[in-house]
Amino acid sequence: MLALFDEDRARIRALGRPAASMLRVHDLLQRQPIIGIVPASKQLKVTHPTVMKALAHLQELRIVDEVTGRRRGRLFAYSRYMKILNRGTEALKN
Repeated sequence: MLALFDEDRARIRALGRPAASMLRVHDLLQRQPIIGIVPASKQLKVTHPTVMKALAHLQELRIVDEVTGRRRGRLFAYSRYMKILNRGTEALKN
C-alpha cells in the first residue's frame, strides 16, 4: 500500500499548481478510502469547489472513481487501494 501511495503522490505532484489541494484530498483518501464532497470539504476545511476540482483531477489520473452514478451526494473511492483492501475477501465458489 505504501508503494501505491508513493506512486500516486508522485503522479499528483507532476501536475504542478493543482497538486496542493489534490495532495490534501489524497491524504484524506488514505485514511478514508471512500469520501463525499461535503464531508471531505468539512474535514479539510476547504470549499466544495476545491474538493470537486481535486477529485476531478484524481479521476483523470484514474486514482479515484465515482461510485454512485448520481448527480448529488456522489461518493468517490480510491479504487486501487480498495482493491488491495478487498483482496482475499471474495466469496468462495462451490
